[in-house]
Amino acid sequence: MAIGTFGRVKFENDFTAGIDSQVPAATGEWLGGGVGLVGVNEGVLIFTADESGGVLDITTDTGDDDNQALLAGTFTPGDGGMWMEARFKITDSVGATRAAVWCGFAETLSVTTPVMPSERATATTTYNAGGHLGVMFDSDSTLLEFFAVAGDGSARLAGNDKNGAVSGAGGVQLTGAAGIPGGTIATADRYYIVRVEIDPNGLGRVYFGDYDGGASLTKKLEMVLVTTVALGLADEFHAVLMIENRSAANERLEVDYFIGEGGRDWAAN
Repeated sequence: MAIGTFGRVKFENDFTAGIDSQVPAATGEWLGGGVGLVGVNEGVLIFTADESGGVLDITTDTGDDDNQALLAGTFTPGDGGMWMEARFKITDSVGATRAAVWCGFAETLSVTTPVMPSERATATTTYNAGGHLGVMFDSDSTLLEFFAVAGDGSARLAGNDKNGAVSGAGGVQLTGAAGIPGGTIATADRYYIVRVEIDPNGLGRVYFGDYDGGASLTKKLEMVLVTTVALGLADEFHAVLMIENRSAANERLEVDYFIGEGGRDWAAN
C-alpha cells in the first residue's frame, strides 16, 4: 500500500456563507466543507441573519415524516476511529406530534429517502437497520427528552451510562443522575451540543452538552453513554444530523456547526 502524510479525513462547516434562502434539490445539496444535505422532499435552507457566528436554518417540507439530513463520510472504525460534533437547536415547538432529531454516526443512511437510525414512540425505542451511535429526540415519545442510543442489527447495542449502569432498552435517558444533572427536557430555541467518538476497536462514547440556565452558554460536554459491544470495524458510517416531521407540518432545525473526522483507508487499491 502507498501511505501519504494526509492521514485524517476531515469535514467542517460553520455555516458562515450567508446566502439567500434556497430550496434544496431533490437529489441533495453540497454545502461545502465536506458536508452534504439530503432529505425526503425539499424544504428550505437559509442562513440565519439575527445570530453571529454563522447558523444554518433548515426547514423541512410539510408532509408527515418529511426530513432533512446533514451528512459527511463515510468513515470506518478500523481505519483509525472517528469523531463528530454538532451544535443545534429545534427552533419551534417540541411538543407532541411535532418533530424528531437524531445526531451521531449511522451505518444505514439512504441518500434519497433517509430514515432516522433510531426512533421512539410512547415508551418504546425502535432501532432501525445498521449500526449507529448518537443522541435522539422524538416528540412521539411520552418523555420529551433526549436519549443517548446505540444500535446494531435492528437491536440495542449494549452500553453503560456515565455511572457504569447498564443502559436500558430505550437507551440512556439524559436526565438526573444517569445523564446531565438537572434534566434535559427538550426546549425549543435552545442550543444543545452532541459529540460522538468511535475508536479503532469499534467501541464508542456519546457526550452531551445542555444549557445550564446560568451565565455560561452551555454546560461542558459530559459523557453519557459508552458502548461495551463493538460496532463493525469494517462497516462504513455517515456522520449525521437530521430533523424529521412528526405531523403534516414543516419543522425547523438551526445548526451552528457540524464538524468531525475519520481515518483514511490506506489499503484501498
